[in-house]
Amino acid sequence: MIRQISLYCFLAISLMFAQALEAKVEYSLDRGEIRENETFRLKIVVQSPSTLANALRLDFLPEELERLSLQQFNNSTMVNGQFQSEMGWEVKLLARQAGTYTVPATKFGNETAGSYTIRVLPAIDELKDDDSPAKVKLRAALNLEDVYVQQQLILTVRIYRSVVTRHESLTLPKATGALLEQLGDDRTFEMVQGNTSYRVVERQFALFPQQSGELVIEPMTYTATILDDSQSSNPWGLSRTKPISLSTPQYKVNVKHKPAEAEEPWLPATNLKIEANWQPSNQTFEVGAPATLEFKVKGTGLLQTQLPSITFPEMDGVKIYRDSPEYQQLFNRLGVTSHHIEKLAIVPSKPGLVTIPELRTPWWNTVTDKQDYAVLPAMTIEVKPQALSGQATSTEPVVSKNQENESAISHSASEASTSDTSEQGNVTIWQVISIVLAALWLLTLILWRFTKPKPMASNTTDPSIPLSQTEQMFKSSLSEVEKACNNNQSKLAHQLLLQWCRNQSHLKHIRNLNQLKQVVEYTQLSEQLEKLQEALYSTHSEQVWQGQALATALQYLPKPESHHNEQGLPKLYS
Repeated sequence: MIRQISLYCFLAISLMFAQALEAKVEYSLDRGEIRENETFRLKIVVQSPSTLANALRLDFLPEELERLSLQQFNNSTMVNGQFQSEMGWEVKLLARQAGTYTVPATKFGNETAGSYTIRVLPAIDELKDDDSPAKVKLRAALNLEDVYVQQQLILTVRIYRSVVTRHESLTLPKATGALLEQLGDDRTFEMVQGNTSYRVVERQFALFPQQSGELVIEPMTYTATILDDSQSSNPWGLSRTKPISLSTPQYKVNVKHKPAEAEEPWLPATNLKIEANWQPSNQTFEVGAPATLEFKVKGTGLLQTQLPSITFPEMDGVKIYRDSPEYQQLFNRLGVTSHHIEKLAIVPSKPGLVTIPELRTPWWNTVTDKQDYAVLPAMTIEVKPQALSGQATSTEPVVSKNQENESAISHSASEASTSDTSEQGNVTIWQVISIVLAALWLLTLILWRFTKPKPMASNTTDPSIPLSQTEQMFKSSLSEVEKACNNNQSKLAHQLLLQWCRNQSHLKHIRNLNQLKQVVEYTQLSEQLEKLQEALYSTHSEQVWQGQALATALQYLPKPESHHNEQGLPKLYS
């Protein structure tokens, strides 16, 4: 018996090592569309902390991609009561030329990554012929000049900044007779045009005109304040600022009537699909026993309210019971994609071959400008006669989770009653392996719980201390960081700054500069942290980095009481 248990433990440990050896590194990009002369971020996600502990060399990346900075991350979140973690590196890159670049298969410690393709599109020439000295520029563009009624129209707005801006705001587009949806969050990146580097904020909107005729899109207005270089500093040494206001042009779009040959329902889209899958895929069919069919409708360029209502015809030999559908609406650079997801209970009423007929829904293809059809092919199932049992099976089920659970329990009980009693008492090898794996996992969790390092004591602000004294303590605790910045010691400043964050009750979750930039509200401080991050990656960081500006901006770090007074409009970018 001891030998058998030892063998099972060896097999379980071998299985765990095999899984570790098969760990795969994953790549991803910060956005779907990348153009030449624009910066982007390549995310490298690993599975093991030991892999992350090794220094990362970037010589595996294509030479045509310019490396700008490297940031390590280790994030932990709680989703639906489950602990999830993600670790790896984020590399900031710049593509000087359009083309297709391949990251070859690479080994990171005991983990491997397959090849990965990065496609860089030609640059957008919005600023090519612009010789104006303006340091902030606003551009907007529509993807189409004319559309059909209820067809998706995408408006893209970009703000180019070569200086620091404050108090930014951008009005929403106004178009009478059209529905409006913002396509996700703002996308922020950098672009190089000639000798000028711009920080670009891109925001997209989808408009759906509801009536034919002329659609007028009113100008959008961007306002901000910037430093006024034409004015000298005041007697107190403070720089002067000036407000700026920029507006997009007014756009007029021709909205066409629905074509006369278009069939009902009227669905102008770039794609429409109908899919159905049995759950599970190897589903068996028996008279009176419900089978689950997952039914999906996916529309690209359609709002969820535009998705068609699919009707199943009456069929001989089968009854269909429909559950309440779920809807999803996703946004990306291509527009709106909507999903209709529904579970159907299919209950055969007679044995033999039963065919669920083909479903066909018309839609108008806006890419080809022709009538098209979304087709769900006919499905033929083989139904077995109803198994003999002590109780009659109802053929009028209610489509719900409880009914599915009761059906599963009844099915399991039926199988258990026909199995041999002696087999129920035997413990198979895989059951033992599962038990050992569970025990090892529990043991690892216990060891991790009692051996993880205790968090450092936080400098919790005593509410009894007057505000002025708290501010003095806040400033004095940054003195070592300021000293390292003034001495242009980037590595020491980085180490001391993160150590300072861990000692603050409201910032103790900060583990890297990227997390710190996300909670900083002062734009100049955020940009100085970005420069420190780039300097840490440079091989000559101690020579080229000038830390005086960061030392000055440290006073704008979030203070303990600042989170009680957060108000105002959402930021344009983060």
